[in-house]
Amino acid sequence: MVVDCGPVVGTVPRLADGVELIGEYQGSGFQEPHYIVRRADGQVIQLPRLLYLLTACVDGQRDQAQVASVLSAEFGKVVQAEQVEFLVNKRLRPAGIVATDPGDKHIAAAPKMKMKSDPLLALKFRIGVVPERVVWRIAGVFGPMFWPPVILALMTAFVGADVVIIVQGGLRQIVPSALALVYQPALTLLVLALLVTSAAFHECGHVAACRYGGARPGVMGFGLYLVWPALYSTVTDSYRLGRVGRLRTDLGGVYFNAVFITGMSLAYLGTRAPWLLVAIVALHIETATQFLPMIRLDGYYILSDLIGVPDLFSRMGPVLMSMIPGRGTHPRVQELKPWVRRTITLWVLIVVPYLLYWMVGFVLLIPQVLPVVWHRLVWLIHAVGAKAAAGQVAEAALGVVQIGLLLLPWVGSALLLGMMVRRPARWLLARWTTRASARRS
Repeated sequence: MVVDCGPVVGTVPRLADGVELIGEYQGSGFQEPHYIVRRADGQVIQLPRLLYLLTACVDGQRDQAQVASVLSAEFGKVVQAEQVEFLVNKRLRPAGIVATDPGDKHIAAAPKMKMKSDPLLALKFRIGVVPERVVWRIAGVFGPMFWPPVILALMTAFVGADVVIIVQGGLRQIVPSALALVYQPALTLLVLALLVTSAAFHECGHVAACRYGGARPGVMGFGLYLVWPALYSTVTDSYRLGRVGRLRTDLGGVYFNAVFITGMSLAYLGTRAPWLLVAIVALHIETATQFLPMIRLDGYYILSDLIGVPDLFSRMGPVLMSMIPGRGTHPRVQELKPWVRRTITLWVLIVVPYLLYWMVGFVLLIPQVLPVVWHRLVWLIHAVGAKAAAGQVAEAALGVVQIGLLLLPWVGSALLLGMMVRRPARWLLARWTTRASARRS
């Protein structure tokens, strides 16, 4: 069926306010170059060369015919004004790249697209706390820590402090130190405070690396990732950087973790405080888990930037469909370089069983764990009331923290379950509505 788009001569498209043309995506894992555009809301969008050149031609002064002429010269192939109209209305305008003109009668025919991406396993339940202008200043303060001589000195100090603690028998003191905290709730709170402070410092590392590379970090805040609380920083603008700059941004958090641990190690060597040793070991474990690429931790983004393919989870479905016998390679897999394709396939073969294992385990454990959690929650509430009445502030505060830590995973699980069910439910509802409409007609 041919759709008449009507006359196009005289229609003058213009870019939406705040749209920035960044250029070619550096270190790409795609066979054909990809180009990126940044919207005013910070959303970064990948475009093929034709759409990027078209975006560059849209200046609010040239009509469709003039844009087609310039685009033909830039692209090296003849592009008609009707084709420009189609691409503007069907691709660029729904993505928020080209401004919407309320008076344009052709806009109604444009398909609706999500203005914000909805990636799998992303931090969706979050709230910004530190505004962008303050983040910019924070990043500037810590920027000198990314000078190569400073990095070398700090990492040498990190390794040296770890070696000294191990040589002096620190490993043998871990279990006694952890048991001692059971009888000292105030110190337990101090350890938790250090872990939260380290997490905040971790995010400072990301934004500082982002600014050091030449990109602009966004807001910082906190949220609920899957089933546990997490801090976050917005470094989407790092897509404008080359591979080295993006990897620096990815590794900035664990680098700052190492710096934080070094400071704590020096304090432990000077004081021999057992609670500091517990905090040091906990931070080592937390830092190591950041390298896991199965969920959206630092390791996931490191792998993504190493191979040059943003949002690996969006490739999971196409890779799985390409594995079905008798089916050809999905276009979203075919567009990747061969070695990148093999790497992502291996990643999918690891991640899918990992996620299924945790999902099935979670479903099987819920009936057994819920009663235990409920009884523990009731006991903690009574205990906190009793401790508060007795004036035992540290014990009562620790109990409140325990209640929060006990509830958060279940709140996160409920939100995650709702998010997982929502998409299939919408799909089923759409199918049912379509069939009902077909029967009525």
